[in-house]
Amino acid sequence: MIMRRKILPIILVLIIPMTGLFSQDFHYSQFYNEPLNFNPSLAGVMDGDKRIIFSIRDQYRTTPIPYFTFSGSYDMKFIPNKPSLGYFSAGAVFNYDKQGDAKFTVFNFNVAGNYTLVINRKNFLSGGGLIGFSNRGFSENDLRWNRQYDPGRGTYDPTINSGESFESYRFSYLETGLGLNYKYQHTERTSLVLGGSVFHISTPSQNFIKYGTDQLDMRFAFMAIGNIKIMDNLDFQANFLYQQQDVYKESVIGGIAKIYINKRRGKQLALHLGLLGRFGEGWAPKIAVEYNEFYLSMNYDIATKPVLSEITNYRGGPELHFIYKIKKVKPLSEFKICPIY
Repeated sequence: MIMRRKILPIILVLIIPMTGLFSQDFHYSQFYNEPLNFNPSLAGVMDGDKRIIFSIRDQYRTTPIPYFTFSGSYDMKFIPNKPSLGYFSAGAVFNYDKQGDAKFTVFNFNVAGNYTLVINRKNFLSGGGLIGFSNRGFSENDLRWNRQYDPGRGTYDPTINSGESFESYRFSYLETGLGLNYKYQHTERTSLVLGGSVFHISTPSQNFIKYGTDQLDMRFAFMAIGNIKIMDNLDFQANFLYQQQDVYKESVIGGIAKIYINKRRGKQLALHLGLLGRFGEGWAPKIAVEYNEFYLSMNYDIATKPVLSEITNYRGGPELHFIYKIKKVKPLSEFKICPIY
């Protein structure tokens, strides 16, 4: 019984980061603040001309398998001479993800581009693609294997050969993705966004052993974002995300109240208060401040069911997003000179 209690944490540390997560991508509760990681057709689809985003997610910090995720992206529009027909957009995103005692890391750099068709003044259809480079790997320096436990002494001996052999500790592959997005803009503050996307279209190999046949499964994502003006100083935004990657499924739903404290141009200030829910896993209260073109938000995931309950007291983790939008002043195409008398 004592040996089982000692070995159980090791098995979990090895299995969780090195099996299921080989097939499962990282995630954000505030998915709508990471557009390029969830739908390439959202590149440049914004209230502005250019956008810079930084995101951090830190979870399982109190467990033997901490996770850390960082993302940084930049996207922009290319407005043609006749924007009434549509416009092109492009962007780039970098991701870094680190998991567990195995230090399983993912480096990822992708570029995305799309075209937005202006159907009319209220309806827009965007289609885009993504291509990039990804690298995954791990280190066995801090790993312990069941063969390294001496049954006679009931202790761990690092000098015992683990019996494990890997052809390589890192591999690289081509990243691919496609997305489609529809936006209905009823008024400036009332809109609806519906989108779908697919990633890892080429299902690249992800093997650390020579004769392995594991492939990275395609990830499908469907999202909906609705915003409605309730009062002059209050909006309500609803968000929904569903993702599936092989047997792994994720559903996130949330509601946000946007309180406009100051609407004067150049001093615009809004406070966002909301709650996000991950079906079957937990809740994440959110707070955000928006000042002119700056946006800073934070949520804290709170687990509602035991997570690795036999070895940890994990309860949640923080997630932060910073967004800066650049809005150009459009020059007047035609103007009249007032005569001086």
